[in-house]
Amino acid sequence: MKSLSIIVPCFNNQEIIEKNISILKKKIEKNNIKYEIIIINDGSEDDTQKRLNKLKSKFRLIKIIKNKKNFGKSYSILRGLKISKYEHVILIDSDLPYLSTFNIVLKKMKKYDFVFINRKHKKSAIINKRLNFYQVSRYIIGYFVSLIVRVSLGLNIQGGDTQSGLKAFKKIENFKNKKFISRLFFLDLELMHFYQLQNKKFCAIPVKYKIVDKSSIKILSIKNFSIIFELFKVIIKLKKL
Repeated sequence: MKSLSIIVPCFNNQEIIEKNISILKKKIEKNNIKYEIIIINDGSEDDTQKRLNKLKSKFRLIKIIKNKKNFGKSYSILRGLKISKYEHVILIDSDLPYLSTFNIVLKKMKKYDFVFINRKHKKSAIINKRLNFYQVSRYIIGYFVSLIVRVSLGLNIQGGDTQSGLKAFKKIENFKNKKFISRLFFLDLELMHFYQLQNKKFCAIPVKYKIVDKSSIKILSIKNFSIIFELFKVIIKLKKL
């Protein structure tokens, strides 16, 4: 693997985006790989775009896409994929989750078609000492999403964790012609289902991780109904394939 496209969706990340992209850039360059970093600003309402413009002026291998409004993580990643020029792709959230496994991911990409961090792996473990209400709720929701996916689609790739914030894959034949329907949060699920149907090789990486104690997505939010609706919309579509 000599080249790599890294796609980073972000939303209201003015406090961390400059520092994190600089960290990510250094991490990649230590591996001596030709690369591009594609950052999609998904309609941020703070100074994220100003920070991104500053990054762009400093680093020539960074590409910036700006959504006119907050369309969703999946929509943003699809925009990034559309302009990505390399065969190998890494998707990573802007808070750089599981960055300690980055070199492992790169190594596994040489042998596997799809590599992903799997919090449901039997060797994975939560390292939070105590969990608040939000963290417990987030864990329970994640568990039921994985259960629904396994039962309805038979997607049981060592636990079926489709929503972790670090994944990597090699673009396969007809990838550009593949139509995805998720616009909010379930492009990951569609990608994994697509690669499973093509009988591609998966590698699940276990991880010791913390459950974040806050997010732009609130547990008790009307937006969650849209997310749930999209999940079942995607599942119904995939069951027909």
